[in-house]
Amino acid sequence: MFKVNYLRKKKKKILLPTGKKRPPDNLPVYPGFLFKEFLVALGCLLVLALLGLLVEAPLDVPANPDFTPNPAKSPWYFLGIQELLVYFDPWLAGVVIPLLIISGLISIPLLDIDPKGAGHYSFRRRIWATLPFTAGVLFLALLTAIPAWFRGPNWDWYWPWEYWSMAKPARLEFSSLPGWIGLSLIGIYYFLGLLLPYILWPRRFENWGKIRYSVYFFLVLTMGAVVIKVLLRLLLNVRYIVQTPWFNI
Repeated sequence: MFKVNYLRKKKKKILLPTGKKRPPDNLPVYPGFLFKEFLVALGCLLVLALLGLLVEAPLDVPANPDFTPNPAKSPWYFLGIQELLVYFDPWLAGVVIPLLIISGLISIPLLDIDPKGAGHYSFRRRIWATLPFTAGVLFLALLTAIPAWFRGPNWDWYWPWEYWSMAKPARLEFSSLPGWIGLSLIGIYYFLGLLLPYILWPRRFENWGKIRYSVYFFLVLTMGAVVIKVLLRLLLNVRYIVQTPWFNI
């Protein structure tokens, strides 16, 4: 009987178990993968320690109480906040906007629940997570690069080939939008920004839930609003979109 079954299965080209152990489909995270990550982290710390010992930090000259530099620039890690102070009030530029941007960069990849990109790196399959995150990181880098390379005396815009010894002419007067127009534009911006994605891609967001969807697009739209405000100031000399006795945006 066994011989008959064996010949029948062989005829149908069905392979019998050979006794060899198949390699596992999944590999345990601990200890192999976690141990490798730990070694890589130690290597990075070692490289940073060697750079700190061998390469001198780009420090400026000691402070002189009799001389005020123009422009007075913050350390590079605070230049982004100093640049934001040009476009927003201090409470927005120094507290609210950095917290929202950092919160967005942390939470946006977690809010996207698309399973297509799970288990491997894929920019295209996780476009709703990777695109806003990448844009946010590049925007933070740009906020640091602008004051580092393009801000000169009196915090005016200087191209790299322009000399700081030549004073810039006085800029045109900045203008602000009327309060009701500014508030209307902000309301329309957030309303359409929250509504249009669900209309255009209903299948994509039907499983997200209202809270996840609202938080995700609020963070994305807020980062986009900061970029729009910066462009309005640089290109159209718009100081504030909303100006009130209590706060300015």
